[in-house]
Amino acid sequence: MDERDPSQLEFRGQDATECENFIRAISKYAFSQGKQRDDQWIADFVATCMANDALRWWGALDEEVQGSWKLLRRAMLSRYHPMFHGGSGEEAEKFIRGVNDKAIDEGKQKDNDWIVTYASSCLAGEALRWYTYLDSDIKYHWEKLQQALLTQYPRVGSDGPALE
Repeated sequence: MDERDPSQLEFRGQDATECENFIRAISKYAFSQGKQRDDQWIADFVATCMANDALRWWGALDEEVQGSWKLLRRAMLSRYHPMFHGGSGEEAEKFIRGVNDKAIDEGKQKDNDWIVTYASSCLAGEALRWYTYLDSDIKYHWEKLQQALLTQYPRVGSDGPALE
């Protein structure tokens, strides 16, 4: 996406990376137009950039969110959050950090139910298949789920945590 050419700015709703790149490009474009503080102008401009799944999602939002870049940006980041596919130990660690950071950002760091619900919504592919077979005692307790993730997806060259 080239922030100097607004006709090239498009958001299709593919994944978290596309969302983050789009938000960054919109911010740069708004700055280049001297509109970085004009919440409604940016939201109106973003509406012209929506396509495919993102356009359908945007159309279902209430008018208050559609008309405010601050609210729309938050909704986008919430909807298009990073997914954990279970590829590696490093990815598992990044996922756990991301879930913990999100819980802190939302003021939910002590709300186990919220955290495990959010974490389970971020699972896809192999990780989702693995998760569905977990014992409910692990699924519904964040501390135990973190341990299970790190055991299932160890770092390369590691036999897992040294627990005694």
